[in-house]
Amino acid sequence: MFRPKSTFEQWRIFQAVVDCGGYAQAAEVLNKSQSSLNHAVAKLQQSLGVALLEVRGRKAVLTPAGEIFLKRARQLSLQVEDLENLADNLERQWEPQINLYISTLQPRERLYRALARFYPRSRGCRINLHERVHCHFNALQLGDLMISEHLPSDRTGLPLDEVSLLPLCAPTHPLACEPAPLPLDKLANHNQIGLHPPIHRSVDWNDADDTGWKVTHYQEAIALLQQGLGYGWLPRHLANAALADGSLVALTLEGGSERHLYTYLLTMSPDSLGPATELLLRCLRDEYQHTDKTPGY
Repeated sequence: MFRPKSTFEQWRIFQAVVDCGGYAQAAEVLNKSQSSLNHAVAKLQQSLGVALLEVRGRKAVLTPAGEIFLKRARQLSLQVEDLENLADNLERQWEPQINLYISTLQPRERLYRALARFYPRSRGCRINLHERVHCHFNALQLGDLMISEHLPSDRTGLPLDEVSLLPLCAPTHPLACEPAPLPLDKLANHNQIGLHPPIHRSVDWNDADDTGWKVTHYQEAIALLQQGLGYGWLPRHLANAALADGSLVALTLEGGSERHLYTYLLTMSPDSLGPATELLLRCLRDEYQHTDKTPGY
């Protein structure tokens, strides 16, 4: 069994001497005698058989080996701090991880800003992001969070985003050359590229014909559309770059060319969330500018 030759206290003193610029300064910060610090570092170097510090005048200077050991010692300090924080967090029932399920059509910008708010206060809580074509409430476990366009009729959720979907194709596609506005039945004569399974029945308005091509990610759909292989309904925020560079164009349809879906933040039991999940929920609410308490949250 491995038995260490050094102690964490020795490494802590070594770092303090470096950070403070000398033994006398470190002794004052650590509230220890200078001789005890000299003894600790000397014993550390002796046990390792490596010189870590050189005293030049009144200043302690790192040796080349000391530079390497200092980096590792700092990592060790962070790991010890993480271990002690973990014990404190578990005692307070602070969750070690949170599962967050996200619909593939959910815009990410504000979500990422909310996660950036959460991170400095997360106490090491790990976020597991799961992107799903389908995010259904019945797949949730206690403590999980979900961002989905599927809002169960017997549930309330925190409203997040309105997502606009546009009918798109390549500028060289026959549909792009048709006079506008296009009747909906014109679409039925062309290959439709959509998600498998569809995000929502109302997204694939002509999906009664199952001969269209299906993909599992919007980036794949965009690439196929840019090749002129069909048309498809895509979220505006994911298609903006392709619309801007002209590789895709929006079709003008009779009865309107945009369809809208809404996304919601859901959890199985809002009253049983742990403190870390409550914090994340507050960060999301603040980012999405919901100042009033939403029913069920």
